[in-house]
Amino acid sequence: MTDVERRVDPIQGEIVHVYDGIEEADNALPKWWLATFYGAIVFGVFYWIAYHELEAVPLPREEYANALLGSSSAGSSASEELLVALRDDPGAVAVGRGHFETYCVVCHGERAEGNIGPNLTDEYWLHGGGPTDIYATVYDGVLEQGMPAWGASLGRDTVQPLAAYVLSIQNTSVPGKEPQGEVWGPSEPTP
Repeated sequence: MTDVERRVDPIQGEIVHVYDGIEEADNALPKWWLATFYGAIVFGVFYWIAYHELEAVPLPREEYANALLGSSSAGSSASEELLVALRDDPGAVAVGRGHFETYCVVCHGERAEGNIGPNLTDEYWLHGGGPTDIYATVYDGVLEQGMPAWGASLGRDTVQPLAAYVLSIQNTSVPGKEPQGEVWGPSEPTP
């Protein structure tokens, strides 16, 4: 690198560095660019505080799950879209985990590894491993195999997050009871 006396170019302004014939000028950034840059920083700080620190505004996934919950019809049904959205919502999964610890631990074990009932963390399912299959099994039960129908006593608003929790632990392969049922794989990828 050679020292070159500073010179001024009529278009670029003052040339501060030359290397291999490439001239580098020290130009100021455009004001509109600086305004968008600093605006993005200020927006990011307010976004972080509103969404993550104060939790004053629900995150998009939570808002979507709440909208689906609000629009779902009364009764025992739940859509696959709703259950997948609840599975992806940490708040709903936490609520479902609490319900699981209250109602399901006796038969399925603390980590859902299986006790009297089957292991819920492996890839084997007795009555289907899809979101609506799991919801229907919890809601309607399978009395001939010892699974009580929780829908009548707990209601839809309790069974939905419970099914979302079971979906969230699906295929985590916690060691426990031997596999029961058939390997379940979705026919179409869930959103």
